[in-house]
This record gives sequence, structure tokens and C-alpha cells, in this order.
Amino acid sequence: MTEIELQLLAAIRATPMATQQQLADQLGLSRESVAGHIMRLTRQGVILGKGYLLPDQDRIVVLGGANVDLTGRCHATYRSGDSNPGSLSQSAGGVGRNIAENLAHLGHDVTLITLLGNDNNGDWLHQRIAAAGIRTDGLLRHPSLPTSTYLAMNDHKGQLIGALADMGIAEALTPEILAPMRSTLVAADAVVVEANVPEATLDWLATLPLKGTLYADAVSTAKAPRLKPLLPHLTVLKVNCSEAGSLLGETDIEPEILASQLLARGVETVALSLGRDGLMLCTDQHQHRQGIYPAHIASDTGAGDALVAGLIHADRAHWELSHKAAFSLGCAGLTLESSGANHPHLTETTVNQWILDR
Repeated sequence: MTEIELQLLAAIRATPMATQQQLADQLGLSRESVAGHIMRLTRQGVILGKGYLLPDQDRIVVLGGANVDLTGRCHATYRSGDSNPGSLSQSAGGVGRNIAENLAHLGHDVTLITLLGNDNNGDWLHQRIAAAGIRTDGLLRHPSLPTSTYLAMNDHKGQLIGALADMGIAEALTPEILAPMRSTLVAADAVVVEANVPEATLDWLATLPLKGTLYADAVSTAKAPRLKPLLPHLTVLKVNCSEAGSLLGETDIEPEILASQLLARGVETVALSLGRDGLMLCTDQHQHRQGIYPAHIASDTGAGDALVAGLIHADRAHWELSHKAAFSLGCAGLTLESSGANHPHLTETTVNQWILDR
């Protein structure tokens, strides 16, 4: 950064609503020169656009999906091909949105960048996102596509039987639509992305000069390969064995080998979910396995998203691997006991107490 740009930033901090001409007069520059410097600083993420907003400390930006979740739960054992008595509820969901809400509950300053439809569901979801304590300046609207909706059917134990996802709008989250959010992404202290984001957008994200750390959730076996261009940039990658194999183009490989291959591709920490066998965290120097905690399952929707948020929270606190694994599995376990995709009282204190009570 040049001396003039440093002086310009100081002037903007003192009078953030000053016009370019006022800044030019104050610094003895032409308005055109000031405009050029502001454009360069915005591209670098030093200035966040309108009003010359400067980045806050510890801002986490989540790039991903947001859904209206419709969840049905059977009152008794599910009977295939028949009408099952049960209950139906509506809640805010989506992998990216769930992660963002969990991070907000854990005390982080979070912005969600996602695409909503210009419809009633989009209005409702916008309100729910704001109510969760998530910044809404990254909520973009599509003029014609409907807001993403996810319909899940759970058995009487709260475990998923099947689901239907109307998420076509996620593929419209393109680099062109995201262009106004470029400086927000670049300036963030941490960026979290999930593989529901289109492949072209993940390729674009890999080219940005991000100033913060980058975290990713592979989401599914089918979508995990989209993350390939991001592997050399990732601080933490959360995958299960099937997703890791799909990402690497391998099958029937032991978890330790999958983790080592992902580390060789540039990932700093691999968080490998082992299902009922818990979680394995791996770095170049260390490896730690942690078993799951017993939980009274109300619904398994959102548990994986809570685990990701717990990992990010623990990583930003620079905890040891064992502490990271325990806390993230605690976040997942506590969420399993909630009927919604997010536990309303997911805080560091409540998670640690829940773990102690196991």
C-alpha cells in the first residue's frame, strides 16, 4: 500500500461519509486520483464498497445455500407406500445458513452470502436470518427463481427416511452475481464455503486474494469434487470417507490414507467424519480420533453443519486437535437433540456443559 493510500484510508476513517471531492481537497489530490485509489483499495478488499466501509475485526463470511426447510416426522414406525400420521414443521435451513447461525450463536460476527428468490419464502427467510444474528448485507435476490426449499421425512426416531430438494437457485450463485460481494470475501478474516455452491464459483473463489483463512464443507459425494481447486488454500476441510474418495477419485481406501492424500493436496487440517465411529482430525504432524457422544436424537438434520461450525470456532481459538474434535462433536450431539436444524442455545458454555454431562 502506498503512502497516499495510507493517508486516504486515514481520511476515510475520520470521515467515512466524505465525498471523493472532499477527500481530494483534504489530501491535495484530484478527484480522479482519489477515485482511482478507492477503486484499487476496493478490489483489494481494504474498502468494502458503498460508504467506504472498512472491514471489521474477526468478520466471518459464509458463502452457501439457504433454504426453507419443511420437516415431517412420523408418530410411529414408517410404512412405505402408505400415509403416515405425523407432524410437519417449517424452519430456516440450508448448509451455509445453518453454519452461519451456529457461528453467530457461538459469538462470531457472521455475514451470509446467499441467493434468495424474490418471493414470500425469500422474505420469510430474510427475516429468520436476521433474527438469528447474522448480517444480511450479503443476501442477494433472484428476480425469477424461487427460494430454495428442502422437504425431509423423518421416522419416529428422528432419522431421515428420504427428502426432496428444490434448490435450483443455488446454481445461479454465479461469479457475475457475486461480483458486488468480492471485496467482502477478500477482506474477511475467515471465509466458509460449502459444495452446494456452483463449480464455476468455487473456481473463481480460488483465484481471489483472500486475506483470511478458508474453510470448506464437502456436503455430499456428488458435489465434493467441486472443491478440488480450493484444496491448496484450505485451512480446514470437513468430509466423510465417501466424499473424500469422490474428491480424490479413489474408492475403498482406508481413512488414514484418504486424509494423507488430502493433506498432500495442500489442506492444512482434514476433518474426516467416520459416522458412528466419530471424527478423525489430521494435520501433517498430528492425528486424533474422537468417538461420538450418546445423544437423545430428536432430528439428525443440521448436526453436520453444527460440527463444521464447532470446528471453525475451535480453530479460530487455536485449540489442540483433541479439544477441537471434542467440541465439534459436542456441537453436533447437542444439535441432534434439537427438533430443528440449529439448537437455539448452542454456545461454548452450553456445549462444554453438555459434554461434561455425558
